[in-house]
Amino acid sequence: MIDIRPSLRTYLLDSAPIAAVVGARVYPSRIPQGVTGTSIVYTRISGGGDYHLQGLSGFARHRYQIDAWAKTINEAASLADFIRDRIDGFRGSMGAVTVHGIFFLDQREDYDEEANLHRVGRDYFIDFSEQ
Repeated sequence: MIDIRPSLRTYLLDSAPIAAVVGARVYPSRIPQGVTGTSIVYTRISGGGDYHLQGLSGFARHRYQIDAWAKTINEAASLADFIRDRIDGFRGSMGAVTVHGIFFLDQREDYDEEANLHRVGRDYFIDFSEQ
């Protein structure tokens, strides 16, 4: 099974508008303690393989939540838009992974008082080859 997460992180950071805003602050699952700058967090929230009558098809569909975190809601929304512009509808090679399509699903906004950061979270289906 292929882990698409490292390729997704690299693909996001290869975007000049995204890298200009976050530097290298793109993290799996959560923002590390002590990090206070504008950041991206990506989390696989579901996923699995696909089967046909002869077994595994080699195709996978995972749902990822990609959160843009920033000091203001406008900065978080702008970063979330950069992310969507970069990945929504993408099809092709993402590092060593063959991506068949990335599809935007829904979004949400909130504020974390403890971190003093706004979040714009968006969910995407990522369809890719597991083999």
